[in-house]
Amino acid sequence: MNANYIQARLKDHYPVLYVGANGRNAHELIVDCRQFKPLGIEVEDIAKRLMDYGFHAPTVSFPVAGTLMIEPTESESLEELDRFCEALIGIRAEVKEVEDGIAIRRIMS
Repeated sequence: MNANYIQARLKDHYPVLYVGANGRNAHELIVDCRQFKPLGIEVEDIAKRLMDYGFHAPTVSFPVAGTLMIEPTESESLEELDRFCEALIGIRAEVKEVEDGIAIRRIMS
């Protein structure tokens, strides 16, 4: 349930790979970050940026290179799930500033 909640929160910000026929995940979701590579932003940069928000970095580049595999436990509170989602949404906004030429890659150092 928590993986599907995160997917719903992130759907307008990141593509998610390998959803089922009904658009749902099982216990994990795989967030695709490969489209940021031409900007010089790697999935490892996003994982490191999550650490700036106080989160342990998710699994990177497994099972697909350039992705984050997020496996929330079912015991995570809604508040913590929202905090995690807000961090990823904020990071995506920073990436958008790089895409739009407003910022340089400084955010991911």
